[in-house]
Amino acid sequence: MTVNAMVLAGAIDDVDHLAQKATSLLSNSVMLLMLVAAVVVTWGKTKSVVSAFVAALGGAALWFVVLNAPMFRDSVGDDLTPSNGTVKGAGAGYAVVQTYHPAPGRGEQQ
Repeated sequence: MTVNAMVLAGAIDDVDHLAQKATSLLSNSVMLLMLVAAVVVTWGKTKSVVSAFVAALGGAALWFVVLNAPMFRDSVGDDLTPSNGTVKGAGAGYAVVQTYHPAPGRGEQQ
């Protein structure tokens, strides 16, 4: 029973590794195809080297963001933590809400 479980675990690990490789191949090939298509369409419409270069830079930036999405997802929590500045009691899990009331003599429209 132990040998069969080990063989099954190895097979599952192999399938998982193959799925990761296929996902990586598909995402890279699709992103490359989209980048090339953006450059070709931009070049076809404008006949401008500068516009085609900007399209290539934009596609490369988008490709970078897609490939590094987990890094950006994990860093958002670090960037959005409130500081312990002038608001008493502010910190993680607190929201600071400030309300504004109409000035006297400028009531709401009925």
